[in-house]
Amino acid sequence: MTTRRNVIKGAIGATVVAGCAPATTEERKRIPQVPDLAFLKDNALLNDERARFFLQKEGLDALVVSHPANVFYLSNHWPQLDRMGFTGSTVSIFSRDSQRPLAVVMPAFLYYYTHSPETAFHDRLVFPYTQPADASADAGGEEPAAAIARTRTERGVAPITPLNQRRKDMLAAAEPPSAGLGWALVKALRALGLDNATLGIDNPVLEKVLGQHGFEATVRPGENTIRRIRLAKSPTEIRLMRLAAQQNVDAAVIAANSAREAGSLGALRARFFSEAELRGNHAVFMVVNGTSSEVYNEPIVEGMAFSIDCVSQCRHYHGDFARTIFVGEPHPHMIKATQGIATAWNDIREQLRPGMRFVDIPAIGKASLKKQGLELNVSFTPHSVGLFHTDHPYPDLMEGRTIEGLVLEENMVLSVDCPPIDAGIGGTAHLEDLMLITKDGAEPIHDVPPGVFVV
Repeated sequence: MTTRRNVIKGAIGATVVAGCAPATTEERKRIPQVPDLAFLKDNALLNDERARFFLQKEGLDALVVSHPANVFYLSNHWPQLDRMGFTGSTVSIFSRDSQRPLAVVMPAFLYYYTHSPETAFHDRLVFPYTQPADASADAGGEEPAAAIARTRTERGVAPITPLNQRRKDMLAAAEPPSAGLGWALVKALRALGLDNATLGIDNPVLEKVLGQHGFEATVRPGENTIRRIRLAKSPTEIRLMRLAAQQNVDAAVIAANSAREAGSLGALRARFFSEAELRGNHAVFMVVNGTSSEVYNEPIVEGMAFSIDCVSQCRHYHGDFARTIFVGEPHPHMIKATQGIATAWNDIREQLRPGMRFVDIPAIGKASLKKQGLELNVSFTPHSVGLFHTDHPYPDLMEGRTIEGLVLEENMVLSVDCPPIDAGIGGTAHLEDLMLITKDGAEPIHDVPPGVFVV
């Protein structure tokens, strides 16, 4: 039977990206399985050949990083203490010389307790640290004796579990504990032969720590170096991005279909957050009706047209997906707006390929809108997605270079934001998918639902 809702769907369907249908009622009730992330135990996120290329290009002997995302990218380990508010607890060191192994400096107990069960890597040096065995002793500038690493006490009343045996074996295979992070860091750098080397660091505190412990090196900013390396994803990263992006889309589709029953923008956001968590993703934010404020709320009523922009991450890699929801029949201009945005996005994605400049992408979208005779203020902003929602080098640390100098590369995951930022057009709209840049074009990294949900 022909209904007004079907007419609206037909009107917008001709110009939206074709893709999978929205989730059914039964699918909405199903609790999905959390993804198996065991491949991260022995498949490195880091593209080491690409990393060495940029270290060579920028005259760096090594990267020495302590920001959690950078530590994770180099080592597959996200520092537990940094999740608890203790910044800079772990340091990863990656050398340009392929004969020098990756080194990780981290608290001894957390290496034993958290990292050893999640890793099967045997190609790295681990330098654990505790604290001085006697805090009151004056070592006269020399490293004091280190406290013994804390572990689980074996009572012997039952066999030790395989998990605890692995913890014990891994800690025994690591370097002897140092009396603090600084001492362990200096030991690691010297073991790698990086005395008087040129180091790229992501945290100025590291330079101070090295100076306090008598280690001489030339230090340069390294944050944008590692971001430049991350622009093109390794096979392990692409695998993880596919999981993160698809789970993000699945959660968003179910939330969008539940807009009427949710009843308010706040409840809709909560539905997306909960659906993401059920799939093993952790919610980051959701822009609803043009605002990311989690305090703002309003009822969802008949005739509304509003945007959703959904971001969640799986093992720290992000999905980013946006659509428009029509609650019944919207203002006629919103149908034209969503059609126009979809056409412009199709025009953009057909031209995406390695070598294209970031700065040229918005011009394609704006030209498409002009050709359609639509007066809409849409930014068509491109950004790389990965360990962050916006995961590319940025101007503040690029020594005079700007983001407009960036170009698309094979294996980059790209988003192009397409929300009109006009007011008084009958609502808010958005359209956003994640695209994997291929050798000669681009393809979605997740299923592509319709551009508009009519509920």
